Amino acid sequence: MAKLTEEIKSFIADHEAFIATASADGTPNIGTKGSTQVLDDEHIVFYELTGGRTWANLQENPQVAIAVAEKSTLKGYKLIGKAELVTDGELYEGAKKLAEMLKIPVPPKAAVKIKIDEIYDLGKGGSKIA
Repeated sequence: MAKLTEEIKSFIADHEAFIATASADGTPNIGTKGSTQVLDDEHIVFYELTGGRTWANLQENPQVAIAVAEKSTLKGYKLIGKAELVTDGELYEGAKKLAEMLKIPVPPKAAVKIKIDEIYDLGKGGSKIA
């Protein structure tokens, strides 16, 4: 079980996250998710508001990779985990509030809660750190 350190949590809070998913047949997709945030020591959450390719892939294949990096310092992290699609409760309410704030006319698809299984340091040649 991988644990997010305070340094990694702070890095995620300050940088854009790229979420990689794949369909059931392995077709890859990657996209930014501005709503990505640390939930606790073992989970990341983002809000799926539009229901595009990421949403379709997550319904078929819950495996996710997240990359957060800073080009100027060559620092970053890759997080690997499994997504849970949350469609009610406190996490989903956060997604609804963001959708309202952004004036998105349809309800959000889900809050996507990701259990982090592996962490890699992209600034050290991609070495596994947890």
